Amino acid sequence: MKKFHLLLTALALVISPAIDGAEAAKLDLSALENLRPALPIIPERSFNLADYGASGDGHTLNTAAFQQAIAAVQKAGGGRLIVPAGVFISAPFTLCSNLELHLEAGAVIKAPETFAALGLPDPASFKTQAEANAVYKVPEPLISGKNLHDVALTGTGTIDGSGAHWWAWSERAARNLARTQPGRVVYRRPHLVVINGCERLLVCDLTLSNSSMFHLVPKNITELTIARIKVRAPWDGSGPNTDAIDPGPGTNFWIHHCDIDTGDDDIVIKSGGTNILIEDNIIKHGHGLSIGSETSVGIHNMLVRRCSMEDTDTGIRIKSMRGAGGLVENIRYSDITMKNVSTAITLQLDYVDNNRPDFKGDPAKIPAIRHIVLDRLTITGSRNAGIIHGLPDSPITDITLRDITLTAEKDFDIRHADHPSFERVTRTIKAGVAPKKIPGEH
Repeated sequence: MKKFHLLLTALALVISPAIDGAEAAKLDLSALENLRPALPIIPERSFNLADYGASGDGHTLNTAAFQQAIAAVQKAGGGRLIVPAGVFISAPFTLCSNLELHLEAGAVIKAPETFAALGLPDPASFKTQAEANAVYKVPEPLISGKNLHDVALTGTGTIDGSGAHWWAWSERAARNLARTQPGRVVYRRPHLVVINGCERLLVCDLTLSNSSMFHLVPKNITELTIARIKVRAPWDGSGPNTDAIDPGPGTNFWIHHCDIDTGDDDIVIKSGGTNILIEDNIIKHGHGLSIGSETSVGIHNMLVRRCSMEDTDTGIRIKSMRGAGGLVENIRYSDITMKNVSTAITLQLDYVDNNRPDFKGDPAKIPAIRHIVLDRLTITGSRNAGIIHGLPDSPITDITLRDITLTAEKDFDIRHADHPSFERVTRTIKAGVAPKKIPGEH
């Protein structure tokens, strides 16, 4: 009888044409469908890194060569700096305006594989975190720039963060070894590529790999294009917090045809952004397509379409929390496929950051989510259909799910939110449709 009852429940969910909820959002984001941010303007002159004493032998430290070459580009008024084939080890260096950093096929810019190469003490030499904090300062990103204009990172080469020795001294490593190594020191980790403040930024065709933490962080950008890049880092838990693409805040973002396989957020809008088009991306593992957790600047007008996710912990995810919140509105997800995604849809204002469980923030920064449309989604093999959690003083409103086919073991968990509008949604909720364990889940 119990099996028969479960079968009837599943069938009822399949044939139910709709569930009463909020009226469908009248959301017009057609202006974003052909969004094309302005591209960088780079003078037509070329420089070659090899002409500045660089060696791609995989052993020589080339920091000075990068610094001298970029200084020459800047002095000339801009141009294209070519990195030829080879493995170029370098400590952190900074970019200039009107610069295209072009990695030819077979070119690798690689961070050092030891702390000593960066002039940092061995974390094992410290007995307490306070002792480490008094001495240690987190290094700059491998590649960075601030308050620039017209910058491009191009080519089919690779930027490699050599993250393994950093992961061994991360917050997660300390938690995992708490019993056998109590009081283990944590080294705060640098990102791989950070551009903070830029008009017209292009990143295309590169492979970014094994960052100690986030891979690509474009902050405070106007006119951003990220195209056809690959991002790779371990997804099995050994490489924590290895977000792939973390833009925001800014205006006019186009992120398309990227191939991502990492251990954390794959594409995540941080802090805020306006006019964002994300399309035609392939995602394996990690945490899918996210917004937040900080949304203090607010996210407005975003279209996500024709993306696929497989074996990720989460699929579509908007997360924020009291103290770091802002308004997230006018977002549409369309033509998305998910396979074996643990939690398919998450809209959450009561998020808790495991790395900052006691976070309070600014009490005036109360998050809000409204005017969200999800349509033409195909979701198979999920453990959870989703969670929609608002706050008592900030309920989630105006959520529409339309033309969706979904199979999951558990239905939506809805709290402090208007009931979503379900239009032509086929939901099959029954045990056993999801894998016993999502690969890489932690």
